[in-house]
Amino acid sequence: MSSSSVSHDRVPQRGMRLRTGVELAVSLIVLVVLFRAFLAGGYMIETGSMAPCLVGYHWRATCPGCRYPFAVEGTRTGAKAVCPNCGKGRIDVEPLPRNDGDHLLVQRGAFDHREPRRWEVVVFKNPNKPTQAYVKRMIGLPGERVEIRDGDIFIDGQIQTKGYATQRGLRIPVYDHDFRPPPDDPDWQPRWCIDDKDGGWTQDEGVFRFAGTDQPTPDGLSPASDGQGSMPASDGQSPIAWVSYRHWVRRAGSHGTSVPLAAWPMSVPQPSSDTGPLTWDETKGKLVCRGALSRELCNQLLAAGGDAGFREAIEQLFVASHIAPISDGYGYNRGTGGGGQNEVRDLMLEARVVMHDRSGLFVVALSDGANSLECHFDLKAGQVRLIDTSTGESLRTAALPAPLLSGPAVVEMSLMDGQALVAVEGHTVFEPWCAPPRDERGPTPWPPVRFGASGMRVGVEQLKLYRDVYYTKGEARRFAGAQRQLGPDEYFVLGDNSPLSRDSRSWTEGTHLTKGLFLGKPLIVHLPSRKSRVGIGPWQTEIRIPEFSRIRYID
Repeated sequence: MSSSSVSHDRVPQRGMRLRTGVELAVSLIVLVVLFRAFLAGGYMIETGSMAPCLVGYHWRATCPGCRYPFAVEGTRTGAKAVCPNCGKGRIDVEPLPRNDGDHLLVQRGAFDHREPRRWEVVVFKNPNKPTQAYVKRMIGLPGERVEIRDGDIFIDGQIQTKGYATQRGLRIPVYDHDFRPPPDDPDWQPRWCIDDKDGGWTQDEGVFRFAGTDQPTPDGLSPASDGQGSMPASDGQSPIAWVSYRHWVRRAGSHGTSVPLAAWPMSVPQPSSDTGPLTWDETKGKLVCRGALSRELCNQLLAAGGDAGFREAIEQLFVASHIAPISDGYGYNRGTGGGGQNEVRDLMLEARVVMHDRSGLFVVALSDGANSLECHFDLKAGQVRLIDTSTGESLRTAALPAPLLSGPAVVEMSLMDGQALVAVEGHTVFEPWCAPPRDERGPTPWPPVRFGASGMRVGVEQLKLYRDVYYTKGEARRFAGAQRQLGPDEYFVLGDNSPLSRDSRSWTEGTHLTKGLFLGKPLIVHLPSRKSRVGIGPWQTEIRIPEFSRIRYID
């Protein structure tokens, strides 16, 4: 009796659970359809105007030199690719499977009831061809005067800074130390260099470790090795030992380098500046090189003879000419659009730091030529201080973030748009500091970034250096003098891939981006995938492999 009763009770319960599950599934499908139909839409990026933040049709390449993975523009053919990490060239990508661009989930009508914000990514109808949807970054709002100066954005004469999230969203990789060319690469030398081999720093498999001594300097100052001045060290602290970044390039470039050479040897034919990169300035006693001196030409000159002074000058010039300013090159672009024509000084350093002591000093330093700043993580005082290197003035002070004391922590410091920003584990440490306006950029900083330590044991790994977008005038059809006064319902947008982007700089006369053309705001990159070839015997095909690591929110 009770058995029969239990059996009759369970049948309806299982049926109700099944029915409930089906109803929930149907409801979810209906909600997704309604969401896609009325609130959000899907768009696929076709071009690379927003690369590397958002990519269009592309190949996924891996550098044969440093094994760095990167995307390469996939609509052009013929030109070889260049690794954006180590600069290795002539990489053939066309035999690889071509991938679709990023798929965006876009919130429709996001700007119906609010204005777009500066630096926000927006989707809109192309003013020249309304059937096309474009995605760019918002730069100028109605009534503003937009100006591009040294790669930065000025609005009504004031430089525009970016918040932490925006910086991370548009930053462009310069060098990832986890992807280093092998030591036997003849065209490569390390970019991160220990200044003093006896100063306490060692490197093993890309990890820098410091275990220096605690001998204080007589005057309590940390000596500066680059002519940028000296800063007060903590009381009784030993001098700061540094690891500096030098931007070693493999070849080419437009930078100039010179070394002293009093006389050119009679046995060696003098170079012609019309046919080669070398020029000997007899009046100034200098040997000048445009770009990086090739190994072939270097060996040719050394083999030609000359005295010891000449040979020393050639060898010195070879090394010095390969240390170049960081430029606005794009590994995504092939041909002239990827080489980099402008010097970039707006940088961000990211590193994973492990502090083994509760005392001592860890320092990150950045310079853009006009401003030289150091961030002191003082474990003994329990403080973080942002210091002006030239004056020793403390510009910002905050309590030492707890993650630095409890284990490995990701430390980031940027100097972009004349603004210094410091973050630990994804959280800013203090309010950003903005430099006073300056008319001059100052000389190229050597080095542009470094880190150091004193009186402690610390490990630094996963070093990544990024740069800011360097905005150019582009085709400038309606951007005379790199300035534009916007009308009462006119918006100004730019692509992150400034050399190739077709945007507000180049639209035809009488064409304006107005509020009525906005389609919405991109929310996330969804359904990213890459193509891979598989085969069994003679049978070959391509399949799509999901890349979940590329699913991300768009700030």
